[in-house]
Amino acid sequence: MSNQKQQGFTIIELVVVIALLGLLAAVALPKFADMTTEARTAAFEGVKGGFASSVQIVHAKWLAQGGGSTVAVSGATIEVNSTTGWPTIDTTNATQDTGSELYGVLMSGPLPSTWGATQVATSGTDVGTATFTLTASGSAFTYNAATGISN
Repeated sequence: MSNQKQQGFTIIELVVVIALLGLLAAVALPKFADMTTEARTAAFEGVKGGFASSVQIVHAKWLAQGGGSTVAVSGATIEVNSTTGWPTIDTTNATQDTGSELYGVLMSGPLPSTWGATQVATSGTDVGTATFTLTASGSAFTYNAATGISN
């Protein structure tokens, strides 16, 4: 009789390990699969909140400067309603006549490629509305330049 030690795993041990890994995957996979929806929702809420904060900053600056039809923030000149101080979508201003351009000037960067914008612009520093839509989920919020509200 030779005195050799057996090395490796038995087939039963391998089957048990594979079964345990399969069980863990079956429990964990649905949790991770749902994170995509949660991530999209969080991204949407982040963009919406950032946009609303930018609008409020412009309005606060307009109040601090005592009115006017423009506000300078971080080197950008933003057209505002001269009566209310809310940023507008202004058809006479080539850098702020679409929802995408309003987003760009307020957020200091372009509208993300996964987003779309539609707008109803007005002539002059009056009012307008823009709807921003996250393409993948269809989630959207609308900015109303008459009231400064994003909902």
